[in-house]
Amino acid sequence: MSDMSDWIDSFYADVDAQLTERVLDRFTTDGELVFGNNPPAIGRDAIREVLENLRAALSGMRHEWCNRWTVDQKTLVLEARVHYTTRGGTEVVLPCATVVDRDSSGLITSLRIHIDAAPLFAALDAESVTAQPESVASHEVSG
Repeated sequence: MSDMSDWIDSFYADVDAQLTERVLDRFTTDGELVFGNNPPAIGRDAIREVLENLRAALSGMRHEWCNRWTVDQKTLVLEARVHYTTRGGTEVVLPCATVVDRDSSGLITSLRIHIDAAPLFAALDAESVTAQPESVASHEVSG
């Protein structure tokens, strides 16, 4: 079982470091990533897009493990508190449960992240509003 724990630690070290290509190398070519209530990203190109969008929005993330269960050599269930740090420096901590399915070679066929990301998106939206270069009022022409 330690090899499964080592695999989780290694994989999530790459996830937390936002090393997109190293994360993608862990998926089958037709692997699936589901993040929250978003539609599944199927295939490495679609998964890359999800990971790159997340990387663009965040300055960092860290998984704090609560529980990790090995169902069998192909299926894992992971419970964590994920610490997201936005580009503006806001930390949002969200509870998360993830189901990972792997094929016989150890590549991920499906990674389903069950999370309510609304607080993270609210923080990102708030930062994008405050980051606007000028307010509309500054464009008014005085008479």
